Amino acid sequence: MAQLSRQLPYVVGLSAALILVVAACAAPGGGDQTPAGPAAMPTGVVSSTPLLPGPDGSSEPTPALVTPVSAEDAHPQRWVRAESVPGTQPVAVHAVLTGGPPCAVVARVDVAETDALVTITLWVGRQAGATCDGPQPQVALPVVTHVELEKPLGARPIRDGAQ
Repeated sequence: MAQLSRQLPYVVGLSAALILVVAACAAPGGGDQTPAGPAAMPTGVVSSTPLLPGPDGSSEPTPALVTPVSAEDAHPQRWVRAESVPGTQPVAVHAVLTGGPPCAVVARVDVAETDALVTITLWVGRQAGATCDGPQPQVALPVVTHVELEKPLGARPIRDGAQ
C-alpha cells in the first residue's frame, strides 16, 4: 500500500499530461500537420485570399497598378472610369479584368487626343506564351493604369474607345 501511495502523484501527473496532449491534438489546428494557407479544391485549383478593402475602409478593393505587357489575342475592352491624377499630367484608367493574369492582362492603351476630346482604348489579351485552355477562374480583378497625355486634360471629356 505504501508503494502505491508513493506512485500516485506520478500516475496523476502522467494522466494529466496525457489528457492535455490529447485535448491539444483534438482542438482545431492543434495537431494538424497540414501547412496553413489556401485550401486545395478537388479540381486542383487553389483558392486565393480575399481582396483587401479600400484604404477608406469601404468594401471596394484597392485596384492593382498595372503597366501594359506583351500579350496575344488582344481585344478592346471597356474600362470603368478614367480620371486625371491631381497635380500631374497622367490619367488613371480603372478597369476590371475577368480571369486575371496570365489569361487577362492589359496589353496596351491607345490614346487619341484633340483639343475637344480624349479617347482612351484599353486592350486586353493573354500574356505571351500563357496556356489558357479549359476552364478559367471567373474573378473580377480591379486594375488601374496610368496614361500620359500630350497636354493636360483640362475640361476635355474622356471617351472610351472600346464602345
